[in-house]
Amino acid sequence: MSLPSSSDASDASDAASRDAGNDALAGQRDYKPDPYMTPAEARTLLTATRRSRLARFSPYFERILGFFHDHWLAIINTVLATFIGIALVTPLAFAAGLTGPASGVFDVFRVFCAQTPSHSFFIAGYQTCLCSRCLAIYTSILLAGVAVAFLRKNRHLRALPWYVWLLGMIPMALDGFTQLFGLRESNLALRLLTGVIFGVTTAWFLLPQIEEAANQEQLAPNPAAYAAYAQAARSDD
Repeated sequence: MSLPSSSDASDASDAASRDAGNDALAGQRDYKPDPYMTPAEARTLLTATRRSRLARFSPYFERILGFFHDHWLAIINTVLATFIGIALVTPLAFAAGLTGPASGVFDVFRVFCAQTPSHSFFIAGYQTCLCSRCLAIYTSILLAGVAVAFLRKNRHLRALPWYVWLLGMIPMALDGFTQLFGLRESNLALRLLTGVIFGVTTAWFLLPQIEEAANQEQLAPNPAAYAAYAQAARSDD
């Protein structure tokens, strides 16, 4: 493999200078395209303009992504705690006479739960937004998330294999489908137990994987080294 010549280095330097000039030119808001420029020059200017606009927002995007990267578990736990809290507070809103807002919240929760009255808890005489099984699922995921927040400081958490997670669904599926087809009638204890089993296995399957992905550092390639290697490879050809 031959080393790049001085003329190649000069060409690369000139290209970098042109790119810098295009970026500066694209940043000028009062710039008007030259109707006589070639298609290649127009494409270069368009690319530089887009790059200049995106560069203005990149620090904000990096801060937002960095926040989610550093606090993902706290965000998940906070969302779950808020979600469960709203489901339990809504009956109190009904009892306080806030029927309109409470009905709207109750209807929104139908996306997440069937809300069968006979399978649900009642607070102050009004039904909670989540049935007993769904409440057990989301609460167990939240408690598992809190446990992970403490355990991950001192040990490496390994995720459950996918087939164990699927096994965690079986008790809930059997309890639900046998009742659905009229073969038997479930009870509160079974709904809570099967919900907890599925919730814990779901958290144990997902949260350690997210933790491992967040801790992995992706090393970006060195642009200068890559350019030198590519240029040398082209000279060999």
